[in-house]
Amino acid sequence: MRAVVVSSFPPRHCGIGAYAAAQVERLRAQGDRVTVLSPPDGNGDVRVPFFGGRPFRDAVRLGRDADRIVVHFQPALYYRPRAPLSKVVTSLSLWWLSVRRRQTEVLIHEADPPRRWRPDYVLLAAAFRAAPVLLFHTAAERDRLQREYGVRVRSRLVDHRDGIRVAARPSRLEARARLGLPEGEPVFVITGFIHPDKGAERAAAALGSAGRLYVVGSVKDGTPRNLAYLERLRALAGRAERIELVERYLDEEELDVWVAAADAVVLPYRRSWSSGALARAQSLGVPAIVTSVGGLPEQAGPDDVVVEDDAALARAMAAVTSDRALRR
Repeated sequence: MRAVVVSSFPPRHCGIGAYAAAQVERLRAQGDRVTVLSPPDGNGDVRVPFFGGRPFRDAVRLGRDADRIVVHFQPALYYRPRAPLSKVVTSLSLWWLSVRRRQTEVLIHEADPPRRWRPDYVLLAAAFRAAPVLLFHTAAERDRLQREYGVRVRSRLVDHRDGIRVAARPSRLEARARLGLPEGEPVFVITGFIHPDKGAERAAAALGSAGRLYVVGSVKDGTPRNLAYLERLRALAGRAERIELVERYLDEEELDVWVAAADAVVLPYRRSWSSGALARAQSLGVPAIVTSVGGLPEQAGPDDVVVEDDAALARAMAAVTSDRALRR
């Protein structure tokens, strides 16, 4: 089988690029011939600027004889900020790919709430409607897109764990020894890019007097809002003895070690579609505590805890601490 994958790609620090790389690795391992179309900072087989619809138009050409064309969709990858004409061309190009190549699959990692009067969103809704199939991680994400964009789409659900490449599987004790973490205390971990929607300060407030919280990650987009939030977390970690900010980008093996070291991964998100961090925790068999936003309740498994508010978050973290004390 021949496939074309359109996505950001390593070495760019991008969760979607890591997801696409895992997918490409899996396809190639089963014998498929895969052409990766990436931005110039990715190690794709074909590299082009991603704004202005260029990758979608090139996918029409590259995918002429392909059995599958997989587009990893997240608005920031393809839409140039504050460029109305470019955005219109981008949406029109995705629509053209959808109608011209009926083997196209668009994996929706996230979609912005639309302003339905704007031409770029009108055309994007048309592209979603025309796509042979849209892929989602949860039905909640699919239903939200259909409701917000006023469309009915052909869709299929895919497990988020399909895009997780586990590079290390240490035991909890081995992971803590590698990281120099305390062996006898409850450890909560938050991983991923740092921005206000992650809600890390909610977990800090819910920690209580037992256990330690590690916020591990870096800022991806250096917007004033994100940088101000980083400063807020730095100040919070500086004041609190049991909260530590580990401020750097982690490769997949380091992520696996941090997750494996945790008694629970905490995802106190304010806004989310689905979560690669939750999928990684599930792949490693580590329970997670997640807030009830977006598709997270549906993505959560039997070992995870879904919480509705900050009080429930505090109770869930306290339950992990109590359970560890009982096991000891």
